[in-house]
Amino acid sequence: MSQLHRGQGKDLCGRVHGVTGIECVLPDTHFPHPHHSLDGETWHDGLCSRCAGGGTHDHTTCDRCNGTGFEPIALPDPDTYQAG
Repeated sequence: MSQLHRGQGKDLCGRVHGVTGIECVLPDTHFPHPHHSLDGETWHDGLCSRCAGGGTHDHTTCDRCNGTGFEPIALPDPDTYQAG
């Protein structure tokens, strides 16, 4: 009987974009680099600010992350970012 060997660096990330629904195809160790889809789209995401990662809000699918628990975020441009 064959066994499925799972673990860090052996699995794909599989994170789903909270708006478009595309899936990340990179290894699960790609952090802190952005997620990538097969069609070349890239994105960063974080826990959904509405459902706190639970996927539901007020007993329905969260409309901000579409139930994924993660929402896309925009990172500041390091060339133009000025701290506080």
